[in-house]
Amino acid sequence: MLLTELNQHCLVHLFSFLDKESRSRLSRTCLRLKKVFEEPCLWTRLQFSSPTQLRRGDFILSPSLRFLTISWFSIRVQQVCNIEDWLKSSFQKDMCSQHDGLVRDFLQRVYQIVANAFSLLNE
Repeated sequence: MLLTELNQHCLVHLFSFLDKESRSRLSRTCLRLKKVFEEPCLWTRLQFSSPTQLRRGDFILSPSLRFLTISWFSIRVQQVCNIEDWLKSSFQKDMCSQHDGLVRDFLQRVYQIVANAFSLLNE
């Protein structure tokens, strides 16, 4: 039996055991698995441990999102971004603004999805 011969419910269950990167790679193998990847019930939790992960297309933002974590640690970020703004050099401010802008844009996308879901519920 081939993986793609399983019904949708079984495939979603199997996908639920994979991390977002593995789900994404598997979804690129065929249209059937891409549809499974896009199931909102798989995307209730998202965790990001690097700013670059916010740019990847290996996740789905959906109204079913219930838990979101965006955190990363690096010595460079700690040394630069934990300094008061007025003490930062222009280089340090530029470096922090790249992270701030990326996270702010991502959170704006999350907010739009949540706001749209609430407006649909209230109709």
